[in-house]
Amino acid sequence: MKFLVCLSLFSFAVSSPLEQVKGIDNYFPTSFVRAAGNHGHHHVTPTDKFVGFSAGLTKMLKTNDTDLVVYDRVFLNMGNGYDSSSGVFTCPNAGTYAFLVHGVSTATSQLNLDIYRNNNYTVSVFAHVNNGYASGHQSIILQLDQQDVVYVQGRGANSMYGANHEVYSTFSGFLVAPTALPASNPNQGVIG
Repeated sequence: MKFLVCLSLFSFAVSSPLEQVKGIDNYFPTSFVRAAGNHGHHHVTPTDKFVGFSAGLTKMLKTNDTDLVVYDRVFLNMGNGYDSSSGVFTCPNAGTYAFLVHGVSTATSQLNLDIYRNNNYTVSVFAHVNNGYASGHQSIILQLDQQDVVYVQGRGANSMYGANHEVYSTFSGFLVAPTALPASNPNQGVIG
């Protein structure tokens, strides 16, 4: 039995990403996907409708109440929803989104952040230790409409650790599932 499990995991690990998603062709609406490959199989690959971003903090940052945290190094911004000049994610496509926030305080401070959706508080991140660095994490899944905004805001006095060569504090989000689109043509968006 252990051999079969290991063989199965090995097969998954060496298979291509397209082979790994085989069988989930109906997960996204057809207008959201395109077929790939010429092997008689319709594999799901994201199109320009997919949304995902990840950004990090590259400098020390002190925040107070109402200060938005601006994560200035953008690692990914598919769908162009994240604005690195304001720190705000604006939803380009309605759907269910997952957001992840990770932060590290400086050695003499605490970390206390709030995640907001459209100026409404959702959840917090908190970390504190005496005389040392502390890290806090939070994740949340939200249903968003087009043009909804999500951002991270400081609560009280905070000092977040960041450096150009040491990015510990990040803000990421991605589309888990789009809001169902009206079915007009069941083959719309499928190639092959």
